[in-house]
Amino acid sequence: MVDLKRGTTGSAADFADIAEAADLDDAAVMKLLAAEDDESVAQLATWLKAHSRTFAPLVTQAIEGQSGLSAEAAAAVLDAMAWRAQADEETMLTLMEACMGIIARRLTESLCSGAPGAISDREDALVSSAVAILTANRRARHSERAIGSLSNAGPGGALILARAFDAVRGGLKLYVVRRLKPADVLQLDDNVVASLAHSVSKLTDDLEKPKRDIAIRFLAELGSVEGMQPSMIGSAEPLGIGDCVFHASWGAGTVIAANDESVTIDFGSAGTRTLLRALATLRRAM
Repeated sequence: MVDLKRGTTGSAADFADIAEAADLDDAAVMKLLAAEDDESVAQLATWLKAHSRTFAPLVTQAIEGQSGLSAEAAAAVLDAMAWRAQADEETMLTLMEACMGIIARRLTESLCSGAPGAISDREDALVSSAVAILTANRRARHSERAIGSLSNAGPGGALILARAFDAVRGGLKLYVVRRLKPADVLQLDDNVVASLAHSVSKLTDDLEKPKRDIAIRFLAELGSVEGMQPSMIGSAEPLGIGDCVFHASWGAGTVIAANDESVTIDFGSAGTRTLLRALATLRRAM
């Protein structure tokens, strides 16, 4: 673990005192920004939250200097931004685009080199971090800039946008459809493709021409919606422990508890969540 003040290793207790110090060492912070081990990434997140007014210039410097900012460090930056960000608007936009771009490129590399649509649990956690930022209550232009950046980041960016689609504000849904490239979407997991296709299909019912035509063209390029349909799970349909389900924003999960009113699902890196059956939109995992 890096000692932020002296650039050496220290205990977690030492770090608690160091985080309060004013004379932080930029070089040591840069080491944390480039680190990928769990302990350093956790330490980075703690530092960012403790120094939300000063982290933005350091991260910007790391990005512009190509210092080796890792996808895990980028996720720590995004998580800190979600809770304690105090940066000015332009710096915020720069960090959102840059950090999401780093994560999206990591995902694209995995999606293009492994089994179709496959990513690791650790990478799925990166998706969750990016989705949380994209769907937070931010100014529309912030979200539009981030969406634009992700739409040009290959399948990795498409994965983040597809997983975020159901949770983004209504006015941004069509913007996502305009920017997403069907060829990138089709490299994703069948569950993600099917969920996005049906969400866009549902969106067309609420649109008037010419906006409806944009969504229809996207679906036509994506392929047959009927051919990609996973079964929807009705609120009264029984769910048993061990059943595999899919949620648009949190991905695939396993049911660990269920009754007539609620269901508890382990979504892996996205955590364990208890959902009301009457409100939850779930599909059988394909």
